[in-house]
Amino acid sequence: MEVQRDVRSALAIAYELSRHEHVLNREHVSQALGELKDELARIEAKLGGERIHEVTAEGLPPVLKQLEGLVEDADPVVGDQIKALMRSVERIATELVPGP
Repeated sequence: MEVQRDVRSALAIAYELSRHEHVLNREHVSQALGELKDELARIEAKLGGERIHEVTAEGLPPVLKQLEGLVEDADPVVGDQIKALMRSVERIATELVPGP
Protein backbone atom coordinates (compact mmCIF):
# COMPACT_ATOMS: atom_id res chain seq x y z
CA MET A 1 0.00 0.00 0.00
CA GLU A 2 1.59 3.25 -1.16
CA VAL A 3 0.10 5.44 1.55
CA GLN A 4 1.53 3.14 4.22
CA ARG A 5 4.99 3.51 2.69
CA ASP A 6 4.55 7.30 2.60
CA VAL A 7 3.47 7.36 6.25
CA ARG A 8 6.49 5.29 7.27
CA SER A 9 8.80 7.61 5.36
CA ALA A 10 7.24 10.73 6.91
CA LEU A 11 7.47 9.09 10.33
CA ALA A 12 11.19 8.44 9.92
CA ILE A 13 11.83 11.99 8.69
CA ALA A 14 9.84 13.53 11.55
CA TYR A 15 11.87 11.47 14.02
CA GLU A 16 15.22 12.51 12.53
CA LEU A 17 14.28 16.19 12.37
CA SER A 18 13.01 16.06 15.94
CA ARG A 19 16.30 14.56 17.12
CA HIS A 20 18.26 17.21 15.21
CA GLU A 21 16.32 20.07 16.79
CA HIS A 22 16.67 18.42 20.20
CA VAL A 23 20.46 18.36 19.80
CA LEU A 24 20.34 22.07 18.95
CA ASN A 25 18.27 22.72 22.11
CA ARG A 26 15.24 23.85 20.15
CA GLU A 27 12.93 21.82 22.34
CA HIS A 28 9.69 23.50 21.26
CA VAL A 29 10.38 22.58 17.62
CA SER A 30 11.56 19.10 18.61
CA GLN A 31 8.40 18.55 20.66
CA ALA A 32 6.11 19.62 17.80
CA LEU A 33 7.93 17.26 15.43
CA GLY A 34 7.59 14.55 18.08
CA GLU A 35 3.84 15.11 18.19
CA LEU A 36 3.71 14.77 14.40
CA LYS A 37 5.75 11.57 14.68
CA ASP A 38 3.35 10.20 17.29
CA GLU A 39 0.30 10.96 15.15
CA LEU A 40 1.93 9.36 12.11
CA ALA A 41 2.82 6.30 14.24
CA ARG A 42 -0.83 6.00 15.31
CA ILE A 43 -1.93 6.10 11.67
CA GLU A 44 0.77 3.67 10.55
CA ALA A 45 -0.17 1.14 13.23
CA LYS A 46 -3.77 1.07 12.02
CA LEU A 47 -2.83 0.93 8.34
CA GLY A 48 -0.98 -2.31 8.82
CA GLY A 49 -3.61 -4.26 10.68
CA GLU A 50 -7.18 -5.19 11.28
CA ARG A 51 -8.08 -1.66 12.32
CA ILE A 52 -7.48 -0.14 8.88
CA HIS A 53 -11.12 0.97 8.78
CA GLU A 54 -10.39 3.21 11.80
CA VAL A 55 -7.69 5.23 10.04
CA THR A 56 -8.43 8.95 9.95
CA ALA A 57 -6.33 12.00 9.30
CA GLU A 58 -8.25 14.26 11.68
CA GLY A 59 -5.34 14.44 14.14
CA LEU A 60 -2.91 15.75 11.52
CA PRO A 61 -4.23 19.30 10.82
CA PRO A 62 -3.82 20.58 14.41
CA VAL A 63 -0.29 19.18 14.60
CA LEU A 64 0.61 20.67 11.21
CA LYS A 65 -0.82 24.05 12.25
CA GLN A 66 1.31 24.05 15.38
CA LEU A 67 4.38 23.05 13.42
CA GLU A 68 3.74 25.72 10.79
CA GLY A 69 4.10 28.39 13.44
CA LEU A 70 7.46 27.00 14.55
CA VAL A 71 9.22 26.49 11.20
CA GLU A 72 10.97 29.85 11.44
CA ASP A 73 12.40 28.87 14.85
CA ALA A 74 14.12 25.81 13.39
CA ASP A 75 17.59 25.65 11.91
CA PRO A 76 17.23 27.19 8.40
CA VAL A 77 18.10 23.96 6.58
CA VAL A 78 15.85 21.96 8.87
CA GLY A 79 13.10 24.54 8.39
CA ASP A 80 13.09 23.80 4.66
CA GLN A 81 12.99 20.07 5.40
CA ILE A 82 10.09 20.59 7.80
CA LYS A 83 8.19 22.48 5.10
CA ALA A 84 8.76 19.60 2.66
CA LEU A 85 7.65 17.11 5.33
CA MET A 86 4.51 19.15 5.99
CA ARG A 87 3.62 19.10 2.27
CA SER A 88 4.07 15.33 2.25
CA VAL A 89 1.92 14.90 5.35
CA GLU A 90 -0.79 17.12 3.88
CA ARG A 91 -0.81 14.88 0.79
CA ILE A 92 -1.00 11.79 3.01
CA ALA A 93 -3.93 13.34 4.90
CA THR A 94 -5.87 13.81 1.67
CA GLU A 95 -5.18 10.19 0.69
CA LEU A 96 -6.56 9.00 4.02
CA VAL A 97 -9.87 10.81 3.59
CA PRO A 98 -12.41 8.22 2.44
CA GLY A 99 -13.93 8.78 -0.98
CA PRO A 100 -17.67 9.19 -1.63
